[in-house]
Amino acid sequence: METQLVHLQSIKSHQAHKGLIIYPPNQLMEIETPRPDGSLGPLYLAAALEKQGIPTDLLDASVGPPGVSLEKTFYRLVKQANGLIKIGMDFDEIAEYVVKGGYTFVGLNSNFTPQTNMAFRTAAAIKKANPQIKVFAGGVNARSLYERFLKTGNFDAICLTEGELILPRLLKEDPHGIAGVAFLDQNKNIVINHPDITCFPQELDELPMPAWEKLPFEVYESLTASAHGTDMTGAQKIERYAPIMTSRGCIWRCKYCHISKEKDDIGKYRVHSIQRVVQEVDKLKSLGVKKIFFEDDSLLAKKERARELFQKIKDKGLTIMNVNGMNLIDYFDRTQPLVDGKWVIDVPFLQLLKDTGFKQIVFPVESGNQRILNVYASGKVQHDKMDLLALMRTMRSMGIMAPVNMMIGFPDETEEEIQTSIEFGKKLAEAGAPYVTFFVPIPFPGSQLYDIALEGGYLDKNFDPDMMNWKHPVMKNTIVPPEKLARIRDEANDYVNNKEFIAQAIKRTAGYRWRSNKD
Repeated sequence: METQLVHLQSIKSHQAHKGLIIYPPNQLMEIETPRPDGSLGPLYLAAALEKQGIPTDLLDASVGPPGVSLEKTFYRLVKQANGLIKIGMDFDEIAEYVVKGGYTFVGLNSNFTPQTNMAFRTAAAIKKANPQIKVFAGGVNARSLYERFLKTGNFDAICLTEGELILPRLLKEDPHGIAGVAFLDQNKNIVINHPDITCFPQELDELPMPAWEKLPFEVYESLTASAHGTDMTGAQKIERYAPIMTSRGCIWRCKYCHISKEKDDIGKYRVHSIQRVVQEVDKLKSLGVKKIFFEDDSLLAKKERARELFQKIKDKGLTIMNVNGMNLIDYFDRTQPLVDGKWVIDVPFLQLLKDTGFKQIVFPVESGNQRILNVYASGKVQHDKMDLLALMRTMRSMGIMAPVNMMIGFPDETEEEIQTSIEFGKKLAEAGAPYVTFFVPIPFPGSQLYDIALEGGYLDKNFDPDMMNWKHPVMKNTIVPPEKLARIRDEANDYVNNKEFIAQAIKRTAGYRWRSNKD
């Protein structure tokens, strides 16, 4: 028992703590656009820690700390041995920044599987520089691959759920008594404490507001691409923007999404009060923010709430756009009688969206085949009741750009079913979609599709996270072989989209210079 207490002393220590939450550097394919991070998770964590009296700073390692030239970080594009391009600070520079800053612990944000090794290399550099600095990790990817993270030997604990209540406890309590964490004991065995009701607040309004003031707004505004993407409405200058989340969880359980497997209440749909959201908007406005990006996974799940929310934000004079959570079923008024067997398009709601700033809304059709939708996408698109071609024409006539996303190549999807999606994508383009993009589904860790892929022999358990990107069909033994699937996808993108769009895409890609440096 005494040995165990000595081993855990550093985590239980009551000495003054100082924390740094890090967005690690990014690695990208050459055809991808470099972007900073700025996502909400670290901002919530920083606010929660400071509420407990723990000074906490934020570092987006893709752009570096204040005063550092972007030529040495964001615009320093390093070709790595894996063929990917790294942007951001060198890992030794991050470690030096941590040590010189006197930080006693670091929290690493890891949401995306292709960035796994960026988190690993960041943690390794910090531990090499000072093994006494505690390194924690959280985010969808970290909690889904907690074994891989812990086996590196460079992480003290992994948060298996929302971290606002857990991370402050890890700084002062024995992790054996904390639900929602995984860690190594003194014998290097992995201990898993599954999440329970103590891990997250039952009311989201109990959480402190995200610490947006810690974001490097001036740096983000100087870049050629925003963290949340760019729209097609012709805007060139990046206005001050920030993410916001008015709800957590989702009402749907799509197999390709991590929420399909979230345990207990973490995947349950929960909302902030309208009053709290308005307070957050007021705070963002006081910080000079002009444009808000919603990160909700199911933004329109409560439609009347959404109407009230959008109207109040509109009255504040801010522009709002969306990143996630806009499902096509929400654009139909299902309270009205069917017309010719179809739901009526909710034109007043679409007009409110446009008036509030939604000049571009991604059109997530997912598939043109109803069987695939029912099996993998919760049946949230119902082709027999939703006239998506009419919806596309309506949005186009209202001046709302609606680029289409579709997936082809699920494990049991036939070539005939894939062709159905491609032909439907062609019809959507003819109805007014500015472009249609076909993606091959990726079995990301944490999703039901990941479990299906492992159990069905479509994915090796020791898969390379660097390859888990949209360019590479990573599942094998599928009905349509991956090599053929890649060819079908590329040909479909050429077939469906007009030559003008393809030319513009090539021009955008050619506009970035990738300088190869030894890493």
